[in-house]
Amino acid sequence: MPTTARANHFWTGPETEGRLTPSLPSSIMFLCTVWLGFAPFALHYGSSGASVVDTNDVVVALIAGTLALIRVIAPRDLPGLSLAGAALGAWLIVAAFVLDHPAQDPGRVNDLVMGVALVALGLTSATMTYRQRAAEGVSSLTGPRPRGTGAAPVRR
Repeated sequence: MPTTARANHFWTGPETEGRLTPSLPSSIMFLCTVWLGFAPFALHYGSSGASVVDTNDVVVALIAGTLALIRVIAPRDLPGLSLAGAALGAWLIVAAFVLDHPAQDPGRVNDLVMGVALVALGLTSATMTYRQRAAEGVSSLTGPRPRGTGAAPVRR
């Protein structure tokens, strides 16, 4: 019975039993972004109306959450999305000092903590993807290596 080649976007099955996949840090990143989106309202960052800080946190949460959710659904694909999520986390760290946080504001602390978490989780997810691809012999540019030859694929 001939087998057909099919793209598998998930790390599932018996070979993944007992090991972590990039879905775990991406799912934790998604949960962090859910908190980040609700934090301006739960912690009452601004005393009057929506401020730049509130808007920044909600927009970053929406973008980073979408990227993380895509990585949860298809952990083999697009590790660059995790790196983009890490970059958004770095922006949160910078924004904690650049944007108009009042003194002793819980929003500043929240942005710092969530920024560090997004950077760490994004880098972890991307690193796990690249390492697992390397272990399977998959190049991010050219696809799987030919079996049995040990030769690298030819790039054209």
